[in-house]
Amino acid sequence: MTESRTSTGRTDAREPDGGASDDAGRLQQSVIEQPAVSLERIGVRHGRGKNATDALVDFSLRVVRGETVALLGPSGSGKSTALKVLAGFVRPTSGRVRLSGRDITDLPPAKRGIGVVVQSYALFPHMRVRDNVAYGLKARRMRKADTAARVSEALSMVSMAAYADRLPRELSGGQQQRVAIARALAIRPDVLLLDEPLAALDAQLRQSMVTELQGLRDALPDTTMLYVTHDQSEALALADRVVVMREGRLVDVDTAQALWTRPPSRFTASFLGGANLVPVTVGRVSGRIALVSAGERMLTVVAPEPAGRWTPGASALVCIRPHDVAVRDVGVTGTMRAVVRSVVWRGSVTRLSLAIDGLPDQLIEADVPGRSDHAIGTVVGAHVPEHAGVLVDPAGEAP
Repeated sequence: MTESRTSTGRTDAREPDGGASDDAGRLQQSVIEQPAVSLERIGVRHGRGKNATDALVDFSLRVVRGETVALLGPSGSGKSTALKVLAGFVRPTSGRVRLSGRDITDLPPAKRGIGVVVQSYALFPHMRVRDNVAYGLKARRMRKADTAARVSEALSMVSMAAYADRLPRELSGGQQQRVAIARALAIRPDVLLLDEPLAALDAQLRQSMVTELQGLRDALPDTTMLYVTHDQSEALALADRVVVMREGRLVDVDTAQALWTRPPSRFTASFLGGANLVPVTVGRVSGRIALVSAGERMLTVVAPEPAGRWTPGASALVCIRPHDVAVRDVGVTGTMRAVVRSVVWRGSVTRLSLAIDGLPDQLIEADVPGRSDHAIGTVVGAHVPEHAGVLVDPAGEAP
């Protein structure tokens, strides 16, 4: 058998060509390309008339089998609503929901076969861990022997087998979250939805659970996961693709690396990682490199494809990450004169806000390793390495 790599970076085994009819080959190809999850132009509106509000607007998303997709955005952006529509907890005002091509828009949640993990754990306090995990299986009238085996398997996957006889109140927050995940996995869902599953945990536990979820994702290569979070580090660590949302709309969707290095819109650039967005005028463009002017300074930056969209003389924005801005002594070759306007120590780095000469009303944020001794009002030299910035269309912001 030969292997072909999917869009998620994982591999699918396929039979080599030959010995199969053309019809069988086309059928196999259609099965491979069939998305596991398809949200088609979903709209969700609450209320009527002048008081109506839109929670989702024309939201479309296709997720393939085995892919992990994170929905990321500020509060009120529609992330959880999209998940609730897929789970069946919210009825869309418009659009269709499909699982592996099957229309489930009107199907109740219990009949969708989707695993759901929510922020509040939602464990039954009077039931022991094994009974909480078995709840969905008993609702499906599975035989006791099969239920016991499935519960044991699910608890082992989240390293909670030794706690099967405990009550939820006897567990830590992280342990309760693991039990909630085990309960969702016990029904062996093709699709697993996680809605802010780590939000209630402290920072150290969250990091530990991110590692656990990474292992779980690798252990379930055929399970499709949709992960709602406001924590960007979780999204970058766990997702094959990231969906950036704002005001009920899908703004951008791509791999985490692509969104970070080549943000398609100014909203994604500023929201994902808090990039500096510097107004510039495009000069010469050669392939994927552009020479631009920022005030009185010239910068060499990356020009994302298609190259023809960057016209010499046009206005644009340059996305520069704070960690790419180096702070040196004033007057050093290649630096821009800047005045320190604010200093915030963040532990591993110190965030400086710099007023750059020639860029009125434009503060540039720079992350200096460790604790900086720069005082407010200090004059420094700010240096942006070649190709550290990337052009962003100033008109690319979502409505």
